[in-house]
This record gives sequence, structure tokens and C-alpha cells, in this order.
Amino acid sequence: MSGQQFGSEDVFIEIPNQLSSVEGVLNLEPDPFMKRLPHRHNRAIPNSVQEALADPRWKTAMNEEMKSLQKNETWELIECPPGKKSVGCRWIYTVKYKADGSIERFKTRLVAKGYTQTYGIDYTETFAPIAKVNTVRVLLSLAANLDWPLQQFDVKNAFLHGELSEEVYMDLPPGCMVSEKQCQKVCKLKKSLYGLKQSSRAWFGRFTKSMRAFGYRQSNSDHTLFLKKQHGKITTLIVYVDDMVVTGNDPEERKALQNYLYKEFEMKDLGPLKYFLGIEVSRSSEGIFLSQRKYALDLLQETGMSGCQPVNTPIEEVMRILRYLKNAPGKGILFAKNVDHQSIEVYTDADWAGAVDDRRSTSGYFTFVGGNLVTWKSKKQNVVARSSVEAEFRVCMEVVSQQDGRCCKDHPKLGHCIPNKDDDPNGGKCWTYCITDCPKGS
Repeated sequence: MSGQQFGSEDVFIEIPNQLSSVEGVLNLEPDPFMKRLPHRHNRAIPNSVQEALADPRWKTAMNEEMKSLQKNETWELIECPPGKKSVGCRWIYTVKYKADGSIERFKTRLVAKGYTQTYGIDYTETFAPIAKVNTVRVLLSLAANLDWPLQQFDVKNAFLHGELSEEVYMDLPPGCMVSEKQCQKVCKLKKSLYGLKQSSRAWFGRFTKSMRAFGYRQSNSDHTLFLKKQHGKITTLIVYVDDMVVTGNDPEERKALQNYLYKEFEMKDLGPLKYFLGIEVSRSSEGIFLSQRKYALDLLQETGMSGCQPVNTPIEEVMRILRYLKNAPGKGILFAKNVDHQSIEVYTDADWAGAVDDRRSTSGYFTFVGGNLVTWKSKKQNVVARSSVEAEFRVCMEVVSQQDGRCCKDHPKLGHCIPNKDDDPNGGKCWTYCITDCPKGS
């Protein structure tokens, strides 16, 4: 049975109340009753397809989404094979905002109802790695120290590039009007779609295959980090779902990578890095400043604390932490330029049997890369330490496991713990875990 594709023209248009005479084209007609409703706030999210089609901004966004699906040949229309079950789908509407809170664009997405899928029939493996925020901070520290540019890109409809290995059938998008000949047909998915259980894995597999074909290798410590070294220069790319940041000291390779990605995927150049993983990034001659002002203000708004009385210090009490955020929502971390950009210093500490209920100890550490703070953590240990020394070395081992293991694996004696001169006033020891440079050629 041969499949049919949708037409190339806009599929969401106001048309007379009749069936389309064009094979495979979906036409939606807004309910006339919806047009008589009072105009809602500009930022309101539609509650239905009919309501969305009554707003030109959402209708345009829906047409753009369908054009991307058609261009990508995401599916073909066929009759549902006997014994096969199709999954449903729905429209998701989102208003995308800039870091300053202003509207960036109206975005719609057709999402499959993956919760109706059955394991072993229309999906198997689902795991896909995501970028570690610690890795992002390390890259930003290197960029600040070495004056590397930070370029951000976005892949339009990233999950649609994933290639499916399973047979997946999906219902027609809701609200569609098709000819009687097509009303019983379903969409046989040829590419991945948002909402499918395996969509993130399929997309990342497709992206990884393309990056390796272009000569990049994956980092062992973070599989979302891709690196390429040539002629003594390096280019790095880190990807988080459909957002990616490219940096390095090889401008020719960065340009070549950009051209390659534009051929492989439908890309959008977002310019210098401004906003990534909820982190606002601003750059100056002093370095790179990171903050989460928008996130803090949104949190205060959602919790009804936007009008609270601010305080200067946070303590372990939720309401007071929110009041502290009200006092300083724009506070952040400055990644400054430092002389020794290759240095790695980790400071650790632990109490002993500090928890009175289970006698477990609490670990704490923070890491500096190139003189800039990139990781920090405080957590109760999983087991009871039998001495303060055991508690201290448990936190040291946790720190070592978090570092990029290449140097320590090949040269295990290069990492060592050094007690600090100033002991903890509570009787514990403060330790510094030092990683020296690997020998040349290692």
C-alpha cells in the first residue's frame, strides 16, 4: 500500500464549510461561535484547537509546525493495518519569553500521546543523556579565561530528525477535516515525534551519528559534550535536547561545523549565548556573569511571594529563602579571567555523625576550575561512618568520582588529598583534593 503525503500549502486556514478536494491536505475551520467570544489577553494559552485558530498568531504558528512536519516527511497516510493500534496526538501551545520577560514568539507543537504506547510493540529503549550543568559551567569558565566566543544554536523540531526503528501509527491531528476517502486513514510515522517514549533517544542517536561523521568525539564524562582537536586548536559543542552551544579557539572549524549542521538539520542561529538551561549569561571585559533572575522572579510569582518583605540572609526555611530571593533576584556568579586557567582545586569537608536520628555524616565540597567556582554540593552520606577519617575520605572519593576520570585513570597518583592548615572549628578536618596536570603526550 503506497502512502500519501500532505500538501505543501497552509493546512490551517479559514475555508467554507466543505470538505477539501485536495488529496491529503488537512483543513481546519474555526467554530463561528468562537469568533464571537471577547478578545482574551495577548498571552493567554488557547484551550482548544478552535480557539487557537481564531487567533492569527497561533494559526500562523500551527501552519509553521505543519510545514516543518511535511518538509521532514515525518509520516505518510495509510490505512491502519489489521491488529495494529494507533496512538493519539494533541496540540501544545507555548509562549516563549526572552530573558527580560518580553515575548519572543508563539510556539505550537503537535505531540503524540506516548502514554498509550506499549513496551515491546511500538517502543523499546527510551534512555537518552542530557547535558550536565556542571559541564556547562566548566565550559563557561574556560571561555572566560581564554576569551573563547560562545555561540548558541537551536534545532527546529529536533525530535523530528530521529529515525524510528519501530512501527508506530498515529491518529490524524485533532480537528482535521479530510475527504471521506481519507477519514479512516492513520499516520504511519517515519520519523520521531514529540511525545513518543523513544523520541529523545532517537533524536540524540541521530545527532551523535552526524557529529561523529564530522570528526567529533564524545566526552567520556558527559556524552552530550562533543570535541574536535586539530592543528593544536579545539572546538567544543554541548547539546541539551535541541539547544546547543559552540565554543573553542578554532574559528574556521566553528564556521565549518555551523555549515555542516545547517545542511544536516533545520537550524536557527541565536547569536552570542544569552540564555541556556534557565541560566542568564552576560559577558563583559571582566568576565562572564551567570544569574537566574527570571527564574527567581517566576518562582516568587508562582508561590504568591512577589510582594513579600525581603531579607538579607537565607536559612533552612522555605518562606525565608523566598524572601531572600525577593531581596536579590539578580545575584549570580562571575567567571573572571585568571592566570592559571588549567588549575583544578576541590575543597571538601565533612562532619561526623552529625545527624542525631541516624548518626550519619554530611559531606560538602566545591570545585574551582581555572579559578572559577563550577560545582558545589552538600549531602548526607549513605552509610554510617565509623570514624571522622572515614567520613572525610568518603567525601574525597565522591569528589574524585565526579571529576573527568581520564587523567586519574591513566595516572592514579596524580590526584591526592591534602589537609588544610585551618581545621574545622567543630573538630573536623578540611581537605583539598588537588589534580596536577597530566604529563605531555598522555
